[in-house]
Amino acid sequence: MQCVVTGGNVKVLAKAIHSLSRIGDELYVEPQQDGLALRSVNSSRSAYACFLFAPLFFSRYSLPNGHDFRCKMAIKSVQSVFRSLATLEKTVEKCHIELDEQKNRLTFTLHCKHGLLKTHNLSYQDSESLQAVFDKEGCGNVFRAQPRFVSTVCFLLSERSKAMVTELCLASDEFDHFAVHAHNSVTFCLKELRGLLVFAESTGLPISMYFDEPGSPVVLSVTDSVLEGNFVLATLSHDDHSFQKNNTKG
Repeated sequence: MQCVVTGGNVKVLAKAIHSLSRIGDELYVEPQQDGLALRSVNSSRSAYACFLFAPLFFSRYSLPNGHDFRCKMAIKSVQSVFRSLATLEKTVEKCHIELDEQKNRLTFTLHCKHGLLKTHNLSYQDSESLQAVFDKEGCGNVFRAQPRFVSTVCFLLSERSKAMVTELCLASDEFDHFAVHAHNSVTFCLKELRGLLVFAESTGLPISMYFDEPGSPVVLSVTDSVLEGNFVLATLSHDDHSFQKNNTKG
């Protein structure tokens, strides 16, 4: 496998990796015909995230010869490659990702200005494909909003988290898209959402939210012509929600 990322896309890739680090401790890497998939899942399997970068995202994209390849590695080691996000766009012109199967190494080479090269040889482990089963297009309720709006709402809810009950009423015209076909309410953790918010704000991509009934996952998604990001979060079932309400009242 060889991938070459150039220009502003280096920062986009770095932001996606940092976003996935909010989900789990391991990064699953799977090059596919339709692009490079980067995935992570938390320890309780209640939150899953995946970014798929289409071949057109790269200036060069080639798959391993002869067989499928997938691996996992400590996500902190990959974060260290793109440690300084603030200066990344100013200093790095190109990122070359290359697989060395003989040494079990995934090599990240940053081509910086003035001919400086920074090479990181990261060890990996073979892994099974990490997939979450979800059908966001089949969900009855779909909202879409700008990342700044979603971030503001989440900030207000977090700030008031010590209150017994916090409620915000949002008009439908505050969303870019608002479609409700099933009148349900779902409860999920905000913690894992923050990673997607940071990515969406940095890229300016709107966030779409898909959900059905309590107990079914909620899917939060960002997409454009060369990438797609999906965060799949578990929601409380009716029984869990009733238990939580009774404990709150007690």
